[in-house]
Amino acid sequence: MGLYEKPKTKVKRKIEGDELVAYLDELIIKAKNGFENYRSDFENLINAYLLKGDELAREKFNKTNRSNLYIPKLNAKAKYLITSLNDVYFNSERMADIENYINSDETIIKMWQDAIDFYTQKLNLFKTFQPLFLDAIILGTSVAKVTWHKDSPRIEKVNLDEIFFDPNASNDEDVNYIVNEIYLNYDEILNRMDKGFYEKKDLSEYFLDEKEKYKKVRLYDIYEKIDGVWVVCTLFEEELLRKDIELIDGQPFIWGSMLPQMKSFDDENYICAYGESVMGAALSLQSEINITRNLLIDAMRTHLMPKLTLPKSSGVSREDIETIGKPLYLNEPSAINILPQANINSSSANLTLLESELTEVTGVSPQNNGAQTANNETATEISIKAQEGGRRSADYIRQYNETFIEPLFDRFAMLVFKYASDEFFGGFQRIDIPSFRFKIQTGTGAMNKEVRRAGLQASMQVFSQLYQMYMSIGDTQSAYNIIKANENLVKELLPILGIKNANSLLSMQNENHTSLMQEQMTIQGF
Repeated sequence: MGLYEKPKTKVKRKIEGDELVAYLDELIIKAKNGFENYRSDFENLINAYLLKGDELAREKFNKTNRSNLYIPKLNAKAKYLITSLNDVYFNSERMADIENYINSDETIIKMWQDAIDFYTQKLNLFKTFQPLFLDAIILGTSVAKVTWHKDSPRIEKVNLDEIFFDPNASNDEDVNYIVNEIYLNYDEILNRMDKGFYEKKDLSEYFLDEKEKYKKVRLYDIYEKIDGVWVVCTLFEEELLRKDIELIDGQPFIWGSMLPQMKSFDDENYICAYGESVMGAALSLQSEINITRNLLIDAMRTHLMPKLTLPKSSGVSREDIETIGKPLYLNEPSAINILPQANINSSSANLTLLESELTEVTGVSPQNNGAQTANNETATEISIKAQEGGRRSADYIRQYNETFIEPLFDRFAMLVFKYASDEFFGGFQRIDIPSFRFKIQTGTGAMNKEVRRAGLQASMQVFSQLYQMYMSIGDTQSAYNIIKANENLVKELLPILGIKNANSLLSMQNENHTSLMQEQMTIQGF
């Protein structure tokens, strides 16, 4: 079973043959033109992260012995945010817990969770999500393709220059077509023809040179929603290799962001699928910091090695001037002049101001990156700034959860339920998917760990008082509910304390839940 299981489609088009190919070509052109309006912004952000400066300017500065350091501010702040995301999503036993919802069977939910855990361990989610995190932080948008492939779910990162969205859509729900640019060689295309994915066609004219047999060629998968049904067509040059194959699992792409994109009133090039880059507003500030920092270095050099003016007839070599302690013999010593030197005080103050503005637009302070600030700050000031950075990170994470992580796991869970091995479900007839919801494990790392830990322990103290009150009046049901609520707090607290397998520890004695939680409460000082 898989994504393209259903070969016959209910979709009926009014156009066929060359007219359909021309129509699909038009969709491709419109979608790619929408991306081109954003390409320069994406390239500038990528270059800033990859530490690529102006090569012509660098060559000129080298010739004149001027400083041309590239100060990687955006790179460093992006890596801090990636560290925060890793701390959030991978500091727990699993990234997501599936929960019963609207009277779903708890037994089925548990079997379903076991199947999801098995397949996520096979995927290596840490490796899968690192480039997706980076795309969201730098470019503003993560795109993943979630499919069932060879008896296992698959999550693939999709580059923004390989996927093109409906430029006329006003929001994500309004996207009516998506174009995915893929690359295959001749043998791979023939293999898909043999398996029935593509129609059998003679493509030898495109591969006349035997040496180009393994050369990758460009194809387009065009996903289109027609009458509420998603179908896919595949186009290679002018050859239609797939036509209106109905996607029984819907279109496979998930996209999301950490910040929504603002649309101006007269912006005709707006693409709703793209989010705003967290680092976008800092590009000009990084450029200014680089310019100011290099000018400051050059100014300091003039103080250490001042520039002299000498008559051409003095006969003093450059080596004599630069050799420390070596006297200069001149007929007219008064002919030596020192050029005026730059005042570096204003540059230092300007750099401090730029750093403050960079923190304001990114939400990541020097304290978050572990850098020492220019001013001597108290521990309280440093802690407050670090916490403010944590709160901004928490906002980024919540938006990313809602727009990307949760939809991705929803689709992942749906595919696992439909296509996973029967051994996970004990013979349960998987006809209709039960209602469910995900709890994404993002409790730790969103704020300063010490603040988070203190808040959790204070909450547990309140629960302890409620538990004792309910027990004193003999309300055992309410006391048991408090124990269950306390268990959720313990699940969040243990990863902060460095214990990853919190779920396993808390499920070792399910048949004696109450006594287990009482022991946990005693350990925490109740």
